[in-house]
Amino acid sequence: MPLLVVALVAESRLPFAQAGLIASAYMVGQMVATLGLPALKFARLKRSHAMAAVGILLASVLVSARLSSQAMLACWFVVGAACGALQFLGATTAAAAANRQSAFALRLAVTLIISGFAIVAVQLTGGFGGYAFLMVQLGIVFLTITGAGLVLYRAPAVPPALAPTARQAARPNRLLGLAVIFLLFVGQPGFWAYAVQNVQQRGVVLEHLAYAIAFCKSAAGFVLLVSVMRPSNKTRDGLFFPGLVVAMGVLGMATANGAVSFLLGLLLWELGLNVLSARLQAAVVQDNPATAGPWLTGAVFLGAAAGPLLHGLAIQAQVPLVFAAYACLSALIPFAWVYLRGQMALAKPL
Repeated sequence: MPLLVVALVAESRLPFAQAGLIASAYMVGQMVATLGLPALKFARLKRSHAMAAVGILLASVLVSARLSSQAMLACWFVVGAACGALQFLGATTAAAAANRQSAFALRLAVTLIISGFAIVAVQLTGGFGGYAFLMVQLGIVFLTITGAGLVLYRAPAVPPALAPTARQAARPNRLLGLAVIFLLFVGQPGFWAYAVQNVQQRGVVLEHLAYAIAFCKSAAGFVLLVSVMRPSNKTRDGLFFPGLVVAMGVLGMATANGAVSFLLGLLLWELGLNVLSARLQAAVVQDNPATAGPWLTGAVFLGAAAGPLLHGLAIQAQVPLVFAAYACLSALIPFAWVYLRGQMALAKPL
């Protein structure tokens, strides 16, 4: 998205002050889909729904190549809604798997590896230099990936309905687990939204940033693949170490005084966050399989939308390190949640 904004500004399709609004329009579209689908009682997406989302995504990306100004913002809202529907499909499918931890890890690993290679491919072919050409390239990538996805599509199983008494007992756990996801994603995307800008203001020059981001994402994807083959048996232990790595990555980026130290922090952050996210989502669904799955993606995007706003307010108040401290703390909240949940379970009478 940051590189896409650069291409828009270079062609004067949008004023510099408005170019970033396509990211906002995209995020709002995702939130509408990921919150609207479970609110409308969707527990999964059928093949016909997936085909409709894919068709809308491809058409919107290609149409946007010929647009400018406000029409482009509306188009990116539609792109976001289509992507949100596919995010919902991915989350509900992983939530319905027998081994949820491996399913969430595998889903995220494939996403990271493909995104890393796609960024490199677009950069090597000069796609970021022109918006229309970039949209054609993305259209080809999306068509290839979603076409394969539709061929492999299997409708996820619908979780069995809970009895009324069980539903009342599960509701606090469900809300608490989703709140933990929200708090984590307030801190992490919120910190990353301004991380590059903050380090550049300290005089650090970051060359070939696109390649660095692609490498970090691909490395995180391969680490997740390893975690699929060697899953953690203890959820509490499985959340502590990646949370600690995330906190170290945030601290490294927030205090970096050179490009190497910043990129090392970025690598630690990507590695830890994606493992932590996959394991946390699996743990939340494990608590309440019947209802937590459809709301997972909504909790993620609500946090990801609130984080940059709160970080921006912290920068405006000249206390950016306060938000960086919260980002470090938020990485350890999942471990604290699982630990306290275990202690309360031990305290209950048999």
